[in-house]
Amino acid sequence: MSIRKFLATGAVAAALVTGVGIDTAQAPEASAVECVQSVTIWQAYNKCAGVPARHWDAIKNSASKYGNWASAGQWSKQTSCWANVVSYGYSLKA
Repeated sequence: MSIRKFLATGAVAAALVTGVGIDTAQAPEASAVECVQSVTIWQAYNKCAGVPARHWDAIKNSASKYGNWASAGQWSKQTSCWANVVSYGYSLKA
């Protein structure tokens, strides 16, 4: 297993243990995992230079809800308070 895959897998496992989801459809670089901070059910703060990020909420029996794309130094925020949130996290734009 490559170190990159190992670190990405570890980050996903840590996120699941803490109740925070990470979009694994396109796993971010290990360094990218650390540059999005303050991830809550409402928002995420992007510190990734040159990589837009957005917050999401997975909703039970419904489509996921997404915040705005945020550049470095900005917040991605949800537009409303959603009921039945089962997990939340962020995605990085490829």
